[in-house]
Amino acid sequence: MSDAAQDLYDLQIVERARNPRYAGDLPEANLSGEGRNPLCGDRTRLDIALQGYHISQIRHRTRGCALCTAAADMLAERLSGCSVEEAQAVGVRFSAALVTQDAIEQVESPPEGTPSLGVMQPLTAVRFHKARIRCVELPWVALKEALTHVRV
Repeated sequence: MSDAAQDLYDLQIVERARNPRYAGDLPEANLSGEGRNPLCGDRTRLDIALQGYHISQIRHRTRGCALCTAAADMLAERLSGCSVEEAQAVGVRFSAALVTQDAIEQVESPPEGTPSLGVMQPLTAVRFHKARIRCVELPWVALKEALTHVRV
């Protein structure tokens, strides 16, 4: 197996897919969003509880591949406690890290004032597997849908 393929199924990603920490229902959610990929059947739904303009909790219900499940769980961990604006900034940075060399080089040492990817960093290995990018972006689709109802 090549190094890029091994990175794609990093131990952290496999473990998170097998034992997601943020999966389940969130009865006190006041926002939700859904992402679907009709090509492979992956689906993820995010339930979000806001306190003011901060994300106090996120839970996901994901039916999909290991990458999609791990991405949803890692997103929930990374964004818990973030402001809506910071969550959006992390999303932009994550998407950029999947496609541009400059962003990839900044993943490990982001410029000052730029939010880190944190626990989501191992997911950037998908950049070597173009067909799998949609798998890790699907939870972000759900997040964007949920946040369309929030005016910051």
